[in-house]
Amino acid sequence: MTCIVGTFSFPIEKKVMMDEFKKIADREGINQSRLLVSIVEEYVKKHSDGNPSFTIDQFQDPGFQAVPAYFSKKEKWINNYKNSNEKDKTKLRMQAMDMLKWFRMVDVNE
Repeated sequence: MTCIVGTFSFPIEKKVMMDEFKKIADREGINQSRLLVSIVEEYVKKHSDGNPSFTIDQFQDPGFQAVPAYFSKKEKWINNYKNSNEKDKTKLRMQAMDMLKWFRMVDVNE
């Protein structure tokens, strides 16, 4: 396997934690670089669809409904729909139908 050597820095106050990371990795027989790469892979997998752009205050608003970004993968939309209550499922279906109507009106008028 071809590897690229990289480096990273951390604040001095995190040295004890990083020493503990090395000790744990050694104890478990895991290469530190491979462990860091697996941690980064997991992070990228969880966050690659975009950066959440909602503030915590918005979730306090009873009228607020977070939905996947418009161009998210189909699976993300399906999962969101499956995990919605009936009222929100209805709102999602109505919004999708309205959008389809808007796009058709634009296409007809062009």
